[in-house]
Amino acid sequence: MTANLAEIYLKAAEVVRINGHYKGAYFEPSPESGVGILPAPAECRVCIAGALSIAISGQPTPDRDGGPERKHYDAIAGRLADLMQVEGDSLLEPVGRLAGWNDTEDRTAADVIAALELAAREAAA
Repeated sequence: MTANLAEIYLKAAEVVRINGHYKGAYFEPSPESGVGILPAPAECRVCIAGALSIAISGQPTPDRDGGPERKHYDAIAGRLADLMQVEGDSLLEPVGRLAGWNDTEDRTAADVIAALELAAREAAA
């Protein structure tokens, strides 16, 4: 599974690189394209958790029903938070830990990409 994790984290980094970085939600709900076209949710700017969701399922928000797909997402997101050594409230696990890190005032897209790429290297080791 480690190679698979590395691939997922690298794909999430690429999503942030292409789509852009967002704070406050999984993805920017109604971005303006500049030409009057609304992009699909998977094309919007994303937070680290949204990028991870796109890398796993193609959608910027993970499944909310608590079924196997959500458990799969939570396991991968939890491992990412552990690899990043992100502290946080266990009740908000794992998305809250990632969101708290992502949403800090000075966090940039470059920070998110670097963290995902580092996690990929660590997961592959």
